[in-house]
Amino acid sequence: MSKGRPDFSEVLMDLGRLIEALGDYRQVAVLTGGLVPFFFRRLPEFAAPAIPPLFTSDMDWTLPRELKVRGEQPLADRLADSHFVVIRTPASDPPVQWFQHERHGRDRLAPIYAEFLVPLVGSASSRAGRARTVRVVQRGLTAQALRYLDLLLDSPIKTDASLVRELGLVHRREILLPQPANYVLQKILAWPERAPEKRDKDLAYVYEVALLTRDRLDDVARSVAALRRRHPAPWFARARKLMEKLFASDTSDGPIAVARQYRGLMTKGGAPSERAVWTVVHGFTEAWWTDAGRGR
Repeated sequence: MSKGRPDFSEVLMDLGRLIEALGDYRQVAVLTGGLVPFFFRRLPEFAAPAIPPLFTSDMDWTLPRELKVRGEQPLADRLADSHFVVIRTPASDPPVQWFQHERHGRDRLAPIYAEFLVPLVGSASSRAGRARTVRVVQRGLTAQALRYLDLLLDSPIKTDASLVRELGLVHRREILLPQPANYVLQKILAWPERAPEKRDKDLAYVYEVALLTRDRLDDVARSVAALRRRHPAPWFARARKLMEKLFASDTSDGPIAVARQYRGLMTKGGAPSERAVWTVVHGFTEAWWTDAGRGR
């Protein structure tokens, strides 16, 4: 089992093992969370920023709420056959599940683990008061149900993960990534409910994606315009209000949090200033409201 914080190369090797284990489920599972900007960096259409990627060891995937068996084998069985073991929490019924490679052990959650998520539809609790935030999606597999994940399943990007050499994949393996605008919208909408220790990093991911796509704002705007036709209007009003509050100026909470994240990572200097963060994120989101509103 890994001791303390693992090396990022170890995370990527486990991610490669997991991608291989997913098999046919790669056609419906969308990579989610902090590893997404890392993959965006490897796509030729996006900019190559000077700042390093932020570290994460969570391998999150969003699944459809109704997951049909693919390739004649349930996903949980595929993972078990690929030496991934289940860690369960008894705090909910059904239990939350995390998956980790068996070399980390079977008794406790390791620093490197995978989790499956699904969109939360309707109320977070039943009329009887029972939580609906963990869902059985297939035999032997539960997933946490979270709000706004529908955005990540909308028109995902296909990419060949084997091009990322650090994953150790020998053959072509296509995976799905969320669209950049979808990813940022989901991050912002979920931000108020996130654990306080994760909020700064989530805002840093927003900045990173805005920086990566700074030369493709027309594409981002068209993506937002399409989303507005398919998802609830209050989501976009909420996202705009949050962004205007968090990134109102270079002295607002957003730029301060992002700059702090990178200063902690880049101890020898080179971290973006609050002004630089605000400029990039402001341009990114202004393109949404101006261009999407005109239906570009």
